[in-house]
Amino acid sequence: MFAALLPKSAPFFEMLFAQNALLCQVAEQNVRLFGNLENRYHAYKRIAEIEHEADTLYRKISRALSATFITPIDREDILRISQGQEECIDRFQSLAARITSYNIPDMLFPAQRTAAMLKDMLILTTEMLHGLHKRHDCHKSRVFRNLREECDSLVAVGLAELMEESDLNSSSLPSVLKWMQIYDGLELVLRQVTDLSEHIEEAVMKNV
Repeated sequence: MFAALLPKSAPFFEMLFAQNALLCQVAEQNVRLFGNLENRYHAYKRIAEIEHEADTLYRKISRALSATFITPIDREDILRISQGQEECIDRFQSLAARITSYNIPDMLFPAQRTAAMLKDMLILTTEMLHGLHKRHDCHKSRVFRNLREECDSLVAVGLAELMEESDLNSSSLPSVLKWMQIYDGLELVLRQVTDLSEHIEEAVMKNV
């Protein structure tokens, strides 16, 4: 009888896992976005659909935090992780809109590889979240940082190649400018994914 009167926590980890799964789906579609031209619009449309679903889930988590007294970890950590995942999805969606509007026929290898590695980085955040849920450090921080450094190198190489192309051929300038915007978008996504990893890592350190 007494147990039934105790305040209950909302299923915060379940919602964070669902939000993270949507984020990983967006990252997968982002890889397809950097693939064949014929798949690009479908990938963009799917990202937009997932982004809408993620917005609904983010509002649900925020409302639950406002209405719940007991939380499995500090409510500030739940909010930061949820906001971080939501902002990652928003960055991916902005990048997808940019790429689709540019209608570039062929994708450059450094950008394609960076997109693939972003997906791998987000798989690591899933493992880190499960570690937080179980109060166990799964030690993915070093692997994550290595991937981050490799992405930074790829973007730097991609930008350097663009500069060489613009110096050799002035007619390629419009394409170069578009690609600079795409690399800028990738860097923004990369920064947001890194912030998310740090939010989860800080929560793990407080709770393990």
